[in-house]
Amino acid sequence: MVGIPKSNRCTFCKVRKTKCDENWPTCGACARAGKVCSGARSNFKFVVNGCHNEEPTPKSSDSDDASISSSDSGQIRDPVSRRTSPGGTIIVDMKEYTASLGPGTFHRMRLTRPHRPRNVRSGSNITPSPTSSPVMRPSDRLAAQFISCLEAASGTGHDMQIWGPSIKLIPQRLGSESLVLRHTVELVVTSWSNSQRNILCPETWLDLRLHMQALGSLRKALEEPEHGLATDTIAAQWLLQKIELTYDFERGANQEHHAAGLTAVISRGGPWQGFNDLALYLTFDSFFNMLQEDVRLGRDSVFSSNEWTTAFKQAIENSSVRPAVKAMYRLWIEMTVWPTLVRLVRALCQDRSDTMTAAELVLRAEPVLEYLKQEDETTLSQMMESSDIAEVDNLLDPDLFPTSYQFRDIDTAKLFYTHAMYSIIICRTLQEANQVLEHYAPSVMKRCREYSRRIWMSYPWMRMQRPLAIEYTAALAFSYESANEEEREFCVRSLDDMEYFRRPPPIGRWVEATIMANVKGYTGRMPFMKNQDVTIEFCGLGCRC
Repeated sequence: MVGIPKSNRCTFCKVRKTKCDENWPTCGACARAGKVCSGARSNFKFVVNGCHNEEPTPKSSDSDDASISSSDSGQIRDPVSRRTSPGGTIIVDMKEYTASLGPGTFHRMRLTRPHRPRNVRSGSNITPSPTSSPVMRPSDRLAAQFISCLEAASGTGHDMQIWGPSIKLIPQRLGSESLVLRHTVELVVTSWSNSQRNILCPETWLDLRLHMQALGSLRKALEEPEHGLATDTIAAQWLLQKIELTYDFERGANQEHHAAGLTAVISRGGPWQGFNDLALYLTFDSFFNMLQEDVRLGRDSVFSSNEWTTAFKQAIENSSVRPAVKAMYRLWIEMTVWPTLVRLVRALCQDRSDTMTAAELVLRAEPVLEYLKQEDETTLSQMMESSDIAEVDNLLDPDLFPTSYQFRDIDTAKLFYTHAMYSIIICRTLQEANQVLEHYAPSVMKRCREYSRRIWMSYPWMRMQRPLAIEYTAALAFSYESANEEEREFCVRSLDDMEYFRRPPPIGRWVEATIMANVKGYTGRMPFMKNQDVTIEFCGLGCRC
């Protein structure tokens, strides 16, 4: 390496080309000449591939580690070998990195600590050593790792903010006494990091050891609830559910337990418990999975009562979330009627002459459909006018859909396709009531077609949000029934594409039988069966759960 000095001579001795006794803070030569001694030299000249660069060496600490900086940090990151001699000299082998950039002029760099004074004269001013920084607690270190994951993937498919606004508030809870949240965040950080490494296959993304540790802590937290830590337990359940459904559906069978646990913990305090921001966000970010579980079990949502809806609406209005998120949360409040509508449709499927049930279904479905229509004409229309939702050329499937939708952010996209999905669901349930009442309503079928097309035109943008935007597949599945033959091929291809990394896929393989079984199951037109026999869907007997 060119330019490293053979001694730590001060500037005065270097200019005179004399030996320096290095008797800091003032060497003998400077003392005799009445000069201010510059001390040990700190500037080194680096010559790499013929380019000169001057960088000050980093200040040494009392540890054996040294921090190295240069204008090309990629050149010295993760050195091939690092050895420390008993005297404190650190040698870093740079051969591999310089060789990869060309015929480098140095291969090895030697860093030494500054010498301590040999003889400190009486009365000399000695600069006190800097105060050591406080030791970082494990919870602070974990919070820093979690935040770095959030910031590292902003705007990509690996951006965990896709899961909901509550993700940003979780780091501040890691200093609590809750083990379950810390263990769950450790699992999330490790699994997310694994998903970033191209050398790993998707089957290995979920860290099984940390997964079992987090599940064990969650089980203990649910059996022995601690006062004041309910929010941490909700956060842990929500994260576990998200990561299992996203990274490994085979172990995502825990979704039933997580959904039941979330409902129990959230409802335990009652509707007027006074939600803090994180608890409120977590509740609404978990609504889809909780309502799904209610539909599967054929029960009404505990949150559909007037007390809960009023409390939720008040909490939303007092929150500081942005308008798109508020609109999404208000949509979830309206959709607490979804399990009830499905229960009524199942009753109609068993008795097609039950006009009383059909009338009740119409009475419950029409106000929700009217709400969805109003949101379309106000909130969504305003977003289109402000270009938060914009139509652009479709570069992915231009022959099928000349234009596609582009969104300001994931929150806007989720509101758009979730609104379309629930418009289809409500229309399908209303269609069953109209058949029993012999009421022909072509507008219902027309709306299903219109909202299905919105979901299809959202696909090019949502495709870029893989793998975390997994909930979009539900919207794709519900749009399938309104499609023609070419559009159905597009839906199957898109479903496979959105879930290319999940092993195994949730229902084995996306084909018409499995798609329609799920669509009919979640609209009450087909029963759910706790069985893994693949013939259940293919023979039209029901939907596996």
